[in-house]
Amino acid sequence: MSSPRMPVHAIRIEARLWSSASPLRRQEWRTITTDMVSGDPPWPSREPCTLIAGHDEGHLHFIFSGGSRPDDALAVARADIAPLVSEYADLIKRLSGGDLQAAHIEALDMAKRVVHDAGARQIGALLPDLSPSFETRRRFFSLVVSLIVDTTRLGPLPAHLHDARRAW
Repeated sequence: MSSPRMPVHAIRIEARLWSSASPLRRQEWRTITTDMVSGDPPWPSREPCTLIAGHDEGHLHFIFSGGSRPDDALAVARADIAPLVSEYADLIKRLSGGDLQAAHIEALDMAKRVVHDAGARQIGALLPDLSPSFETRRRFFSLVVSLIVDTTRLGPLPAHLHDARRAW
């Protein structure tokens, strides 16, 4: 019996970003990347490899490393995703603003889900070989946001980071 094919078996953050990140941000990246590789394969048509994610001023970079062919890469212009990333980060900040009534929190949370879904659709359009799974595309948008914005500094910690912070 053969094991299921897991084309992207690991996702790493490029060394430059990783080394300059806080322990909390690293933990967030670990959580996001583990989530991604434990679900549907992000690139089902690729042979087993490691995805190295990073960015510079103008682009997000995704390098596929470790397969039988030489490393190959994809790039996405930050300008093509920046409005959605900015809106998503703004909603996170507003949700952490304090003194919000339940109805306002619910409206902001719903808006955040709508933007997250729009981000997933945009990522799918920009990276057409990415899995057609909407949940995988939502997870990939989360990775994109976390690469560009240090979300650990936007407000209260996401639930998956509370225990990690206590450990430091």
